[in-house]
Amino acid sequence: MPDISEDRSYGVIAVYKEGGTLFYLLIQHNAGHWAFPKGHAEGSETPYEAACREFSEETGIDDGHILRDKSFIERYSYSRNNERLNKTVEYFIGRVTNRAVSIQHEEIMAYRWADFAEAEATITFDEGKGLLRQVNQYLEMNSEI
Repeated sequence: MPDISEDRSYGVIAVYKEGGTLFYLLIQHNAGHWAFPKGHAEGSETPYEAACREFSEETGIDDGHILRDKSFIERYSYSRNNERLNKTVEYFIGRVTNRAVSIQHEEIMAYRWADFAEAEATITFDEGKGLLRQVNQYLEMNSEI
């Protein structure tokens, strides 16, 4: 039985509101799947600091407001080099006022802003779709965005 390692990442679910409709920023990772921006912490970064830095690096967006007090957890398992990894990703919600994106080509192939229905249809993995539903429900019940 292979060893199971733990992997943690941090990200931001960016939201842009236009005409009462919420649009979510999705990125297509170089591996081909669609999801939200995320990455690993560096040094002694807190989860929030790592999420903010990774978001800025991957999208070029640094003028938004990332909510510090509420986060969402995504968990899944995958294999890499015959090693089983349990992944936990902690996401924060980011409200952006400008939809301009400058992707980090080393890690990202493409991006798109999508309303809820399009985002749910675009996100590759079920765990990401579930995360989107949780965040959308939260945003419908809270007026921070």
